Amino acid sequence: MARFGLCSAVLVMSVGGCEASARNATTVAKPSVPLYSEGAAAAVADALLAAVPLPPDTHRITGPLPGEKLGKRPVWGPTPTPKSVDRPAFWLSTDRPKAILSFILQKGPIPKPGFGGEGSAVLSASLGSPLAGPRELVVTTVPDGVGHYAVRVDAVVTWHKRRPANSLVPATPRWLSVTVVTPAFRAWNPGEPSRAHTTKSVITTDTSTIGAVARAVNELPLAEPSGRGPSCPLIEPAHDVYDAPRYQLTFRASARTRNLARVIGVSGFVCEREGSDTAKIATPAEPQGVQLTDHLDDIWPSKGDGLTEHLELAFHHSLHLIPET
Repeated sequence: MARFGLCSAVLVMSVGGCEASARNATTVAKPSVPLYSEGAAAAVADALLAAVPLPPDTHRITGPLPGEKLGKRPVWGPTPTPKSVDRPAFWLSTDRPKAILSFILQKGPIPKPGFGGEGSAVLSASLGSPLAGPRELVVTTVPDGVGHYAVRVDAVVTWHKRRPANSLVPATPRWLSVTVVTPAFRAWNPGEPSRAHTTKSVITTDTSTIGAVARAVNELPLAEPSGRGPSCPLIEPAHDVYDAPRYQLTFRASARTRNLARVIGVSGFVCEREGSDTAKIATPAEPQGVQLTDHLDDIWPSKGDGLTEHLELAFHHSLHLIPET
């Protein structure tokens, strides 16, 4: 589900030298194996941390410096959840924070710029399936005297509960209906456009499109809200979740047969706790529905990871579910 907007104190971290990386984030194989246990997540976190290279003019230490704030979980970065595993490492360096981050981007396991603040960055791995993470590196640096820096690197990996079998779209649908409802919106501010209520329906029997949508739905984790609610003071009212387009997916074997699965969801910016529900699937075996999520961090998913974006891609961007920004 695509989300757009800004969160206070969140900036895109542009680190010098990342363009010269020999690896391109779009060509690296995306992890897709689901993580269904703490042990599986711990193994991935250990491997992720082990793959972080030691920058020049930097050496490892066994723990934080005495009295150092980095001894506790950094305030900046992903909110710890009951299903996240955190593996930290501590360094001392005479290199500048920007140079440290640049080196990790060029040589480390996640060659994709992330989000950051003063001396900090969160690097999120691109995934082939939401059930394979998130997998993140949190790099935090603080001054430790003149020309010296204390560094903490956290590898944070999240695992998920298994979806009940009766909450999955079966392999038999050959007919898919998509209904998009855009609520009316009355502008709050001068110069802001209002919007009329609209409804759009699209039906397809193309098996490749149906299969792509079904896979995107089946790879959504169960909704498990956790952590603190983020602060998003700069959400524009026109992009607020309450005014965003709603969609309904109806899967059938043919136009005149019963529903095999029905999914309802909402597009647009979501400022919610990690794991909050963003879609619900109902099947004949689960008529009350099961809550699902693609909201796997505090603010928005990595580009391309949301259900809305998978729907748009399957329908060649003809649904117009992603609001203009």
